Amino acid sequence: MKISAPSKLTAGIWMFCLMGVVHAQEQNFLWRLRVMDMDSQLKVEATIRFSNETAESCMGGTWKRIVVETKGTQAEDFFPLAGPLAYKQEQGTLTLGRTQVCDGYLFLTGKPEGSIIKGDYDGVGWGSKKLGSFSLQKIQ
Repeated sequence: MKISAPSKLTAGIWMFCLMGVVHAQEQNFLWRLRVMDMDSQLKVEATIRFSNETAESCMGGTWKRIVVETKGTQAEDFFPLAGPLAYKQEQGTLTLGRTQVCDGYLFLTGKPEGSIIKGDYDGVGWGSKKLGSFSLQKIQ
């Protein structure tokens, strides 16, 4: 069975987008994290790095540690940067956030959109509540 050129192109573009998430796990890259509230107001801005070190988590699965390199705009009560943060990548989706406060999780979940990863910011415990949105962009 022959695969058409447009199908190959679409598959190639999809793989390129997924590579952004896969490369998020490389330790040598810094990423600009921006977290906005429901009114699209910037609440948190930081530079982070994805570590390969395993992180503690109340959630199932393999979580790895996020290292916060610098903090810019910071609303600690909105999205905490001071406590431990973790991430995991599954099926092209990146999830990062607070995983050590059982039933008080704060998750940023998104997929690559070109060179940026964008998605939702949710509080998860005995239910789920959308708190805002986020973006991650590789800066180094």
